Amino acid sequence: MHMTDIIPAILPKSYGELEEKLDIAASHAHSIQIDVCDGYFVPSRTWPMNSGDRETFKLMVNKRQKLPYADDFAFDLDLMVHSPENVIRDLIKLGAARVSIHIEAKHDFAACRRAAGDEVELGVALVADTPLSRLEPFKGQFDYIQLMGIASIGKQAQPFDERVLERIREAKRMFPGVPIQIDGSVNADTAPRLIEAGADRLVSGSYILRAEDPKKAIKTLAHA
Repeated sequence: MHMTDIIPAILPKSYGELEEKLDIAASHAHSIQIDVCDGYFVPSRTWPMNSGDRETFKLMVNKRQKLPYADDFAFDLDLMVHSPENVIRDLIKLGAARVSIHIEAKHDFAACRRAAGDEVELGVALVADTPLSRLEPFKGQFDYIQLMGIASIGKQAQPFDERVLERIREAKRMFPGVPIQIDGSVNADTAPRLIEAGADRLVSGSYILRAEDPKKAIKTLAHA
């Protein structure tokens, strides 16, 4: 039976909010995605890219202090940033198991691959308007693909973009064996359609973390 991983997503404005949201998801999930936004590639800015967080982030890295629950979760860092190669190593030190870079951002793919090494999965993410052919030059060099279920990135609670269903099927044809992860507008209504199209992992933010019962919300998605 095809099993789909359910990954709660956090868009933390501060380290305090990150801790708060991790506490909500702590006993319910195996993986957590943290959205890292630089305010340039996307309009929003999140931890650790806020000016008030940078010093504490450096201290965490220098002290090799791991993220809360780093021993319990597979942390997935979605880097909505330009020049992700500049932050990947530090985020891995904090406990990242997976990092994804956005193909539309300014990036040095080879440097990102070197930084991830063999221990950390490197994913490539594309916005809905970017053709999958953009990934062809990097075929065999990434570990998973993240497709967006929404039209614009960097914020939660947006409407579902129907185009992602055919994009999943296309990605499966073009890159057989590569896990497909969907981020954006994943809920009880869309999850069955995404799974039917072939999604391997579903990333869901507001549907899970704003639910009265996050554990039940995750179960609902897992059994869609």
